[in-house]
Amino acid sequence: MKDQIRNTIEIACAPERIYAYVTQPWLWHEWHPNSKSAKSSSSTLATGDTFDEVIELQPLSPLPFTLKRQTRYRVIAADPPRHWRVEGKMSGGWLQIDYVFKPSECGVSFTRTLTYETRGFNRLMAPLLRPRMRKMSLLALSNLKAKLEASD
Repeated sequence: MKDQIRNTIEIACAPERIYAYVTQPWLWHEWHPNSKSAKSSSSTLATGDTFDEVIELQPLSPLPFTLKRQTRYRVIAADPPRHWRVEGKMSGGWLQIDYVFKPSECGVSFTRTLTYETRGFNRLMAPLLRPRMRKMSLLALSNLKAKLEASD
């Protein structure tokens, strides 16, 4: 079952700055509430590079039940400061994250698109996860905007 979450936000900073920040997955935990950690052997990720991330989801929030996923990603497109795309595989599914950066009057229009497919147990959890994932995606972009605009 394939699903997609797309959010766009205006951020008052240069496209180069946001691109440099959001394409470092080891910093995702600073703004995305579901990202717990990430690591890579590269300090700058280009097409073909790989990295690993640990994601935690709480489908029954506020209940403490947590799903933890280890995801292995590969960068499939890197065009600074316009576009960045990764594909990830985990037990129970796959995902693609697509970042598009467009200059705007206030700085940059940033679009984050998460496309994912679940299998097995994760497919059974999808109806519970979907609303929470949509909420966390909006919160993530709000956090990102606050973080980048506060440090200017």
